[in-house]
Amino acid sequence: MFEMPRKKIRIVPLTRNFQKYGLPLYAAAWVWYKLLDPDPDPDPDPGPSTSDEISNAKSKSAQKSYIVLAGGGGEGRSGIPNAVLLVEFDFTAKSLSNLPVSKFVTASDLPYRMAVHPRGDGVVCSFPKSCRLYVIDEEKSEEIKKLVLNLSDKVLTRLEDVGQQLALKFNNEGSALAAGGEDGNLMVMA
Repeated sequence: MFEMPRKKIRIVPLTRNFQKYGLPLYAAAWVWYKLLDPDPDPDPDPGPSTSDEISNAKSKSAQKSYIVLAGGGGEGRSGIPNAVLLVEFDFTAKSLSNLPVSKFVTASDLPYRMAVHPRGDGVVCSFPKSCRLYVIDEEKSEEIKKLVLNLSDKVLTRLEDVGQQLALKFNNEGSALAAGGEDGNLMVMA
């Protein structure tokens, strides 16, 4: 009797900690953003509250964190945008946000590498010819606190026209940045 060969079928589980954001990714880093804590200026008459309610509010903010991503389709006309993204990760649900919380399109410049400042309020991103600083700010509305990613007004003059930097790292205090270039040079800015 003739038997048909069986094909192996790979079943990929649908998990919430796996997500596509529409572009190839070249860099990713955690953002431990400190402004996510509950409102530091409580209402003068907040009404009765228990220590459990306060504890729950603090733990909810601590369970969510953010990841900054960089990537894209490059200089060509691939139709894939170059961008720096900010996405949310919920540690309790172990899930990534379906869409970026914030997206900054970088036109034809492809972001390759990045370093997040230890305070979590800034990101240095490497492009083919220079580096740029992005700031992470809170956009406050009456109901929701949302993080946004914006290009900083501050120009990184020592990292302009230096070529592509393949390694970027802040020291633990955030007072110095090391940048390793494609040309083999290492710069430390303190």
